[in-house]
Amino acid sequence: MRITIVCGHFIPAMGYIEVHLAREFTELGHEVSVVTSDSIPSYVQHLHSSFGEPLKGVNVIRLKPIFTLGQIVFANGVNEAVSRTKPDRVIVIGLGKRFPKPTFNLDYKTTVLFGDNAASYGTSASLKTRLLFELFKRKTYQTAIKNADRLVAYTPESFEAVGKILGSKWSKELAKQKDYISLGFNPSEFFFDPNLRERKRQSLGYTEEDHVVITATRIRSEKRLESVVSSFERAPVSVKWLLLGSAQDEYAEQLTAKLKYSLGEERFKMLPHQKREDLNAFYNAADTALFTTPAISIIEAMGAGLPVFIHRMKSLSHLISNPSQGVFYDDPSRIALQLKLFENRESLASLNRHKLSWKRQAEILLHKT
Repeated sequence: MRITIVCGHFIPAMGYIEVHLAREFTELGHEVSVVTSDSIPSYVQHLHSSFGEPLKGVNVIRLKPIFTLGQIVFANGVNEAVSRTKPDRVIVIGLGKRFPKPTFNLDYKTTVLFGDNAASYGTSASLKTRLLFELFKRKTYQTAIKNADRLVAYTPESFEAVGKILGSKWSKELAKQKDYISLGFNPSEFFFDPNLRERKRQSLGYTEEDHVVITATRIRSEKRLESVVSSFERAPVSVKWLLLGSAQDEYAEQLTAKLKYSLGEERFKMLPHQKREDLNAFYNAADTALFTTPAISIIEAMGAGLPVFIHRMKSLSHLISNPSQGVFYDDPSRIALQLKLFENRESLASLNRHKLSWKRQAEILLHKT
């Protein structure tokens, strides 16, 4: 099958859903093209100034933008580029970037992926976010819902979240949609290895008596990491917090000061953003993972066989279906962090691989197609 992915940005170095699906479709034997821009959005330029290594076997067509603003990107020639690939199936990712809108005038079977959640455009969204939605995005969403052959969500609340901001007519249409996949992980990147675990724990200075809780995320104020400090205060002193993703900015300094005061320097480590290829070793070194907001790193940690503590919310509700996979919490100040949730990491990694690998998501997407 010839599959063409249309998305506003395509950055292999970052590894978002469009990159992972392109790789998996290719490995499943399909002919894959990507129509995208040659832009790297400003909000990730501090992490990656280049696209990274090209994906083997993926034909990437990059168009020069005529306008960019944050995530939003306009380019001429989208339809012409898509038509040159002669697709059997077009998969649109990132409606909010507006880039794919012209695609819906073409006569190809088109699947649209929705990844919005309650935070995207809900009551907590800023005035700027809502204004940009009205100026650039509303028509794109409406056109997609009206013209696409298939709508697929990759969080359980995506259709509901979009429906709320679009209004009753569109909300009713989206409420009929039942097609879902999940965000995923690559088992060649994230896996459990007892020897790797031992080496990394030693290099970090942890003993076997330490119970290490890892949080890998961009450490920013909206993540509300300070809300879980009370849970660490209640836990035994052997429970230690390993935080990855510090921008070494004012917020990181404030959080560090709070942790020193509340827990003491021996009970936490805060490290900068890590290279992607180094993350699995950190996950292996930990005993459980803790997250306060939705993040792809939740699923990557699960790939390494880590039980997870995650906030009870609809966008994450599909991740824990077996008690061994982790615990949903309601009050971040009262998490039982000392719990040893599951001892057999290899078995848990295997379970999560079957459910959450990117290969599995690609197979589901194409099987239903």
